[in-house]
Amino acid sequence: MKELWIAGGSGAALEAWAVARAMAAPPWRLRGFLVASDGIDFDPEGLEVLEESRFLDQPEHRGSLVVVALGDPRLRERVVARFAAKGLAFATLVHPSAVIGPNCTLGEGSVVMAQAVLETHVKVGSHALLNVGCSIAHNGVLGSFCSLGPGVRLAGWASLGDRCDLGVGCSLRPRVALGPDTRVGAGAAVVSDHPGGATLVGVPARPRP
Repeated sequence: MKELWIAGGSGAALEAWAVARAMAAPPWRLRGFLVASDGIDFDPEGLEVLEESRFLDQPEHRGSLVVVALGDPRLRERVVARFAAKGLAFATLVHPSAVIGPNCTLGEGSVVMAQAVLETHVKVGSHALLNVGCSIAHNGVLGSFCSLGPGVRLAGWASLGDRCDLGVGCSLRPRVALGPDTRVGAGAAVVSDHPGGATLVGVPARPRP
């Protein structure tokens, strides 16, 4: 059985740990956390904690699985690239209380947390973080490295480019499309398309000056 390591030492890693622990009979054994030099922000519950650089330098870990649980999409993309360059494979974690409907696809390395809902015909790119209680209605499309905060609501046909980061409780109306690197503030209501690269706030959401 392969070993699973969670890359990250803060809140997103703790959430991924909770999902991993809740999964029944997974095809791996949870081994520990991989952290930057600033360490870990929570009790690892007896699991091993290794610095990422040390892990990558040790050949015995090359057969391990990794899930990169870092809240910042750009940082997550950079860390994934470092692991991929060493030939490591990535695990996908889905909490047993999440609802994954028919004809939904999840990219490798993604984490779907408790009570998240992917309704039907939803496509999620690689290394996405879908937080507690978020929902994606029919025909939603998420690019790679997206982050959805707790309680985010995406209506039907909504789409996100790569590395979008949606804050707690925000929402997108049907068919709204956001380009890459869009950030949406907590509680915002996005009612129109945006090409990307900006932070949207308010109701209705507009680019922050």
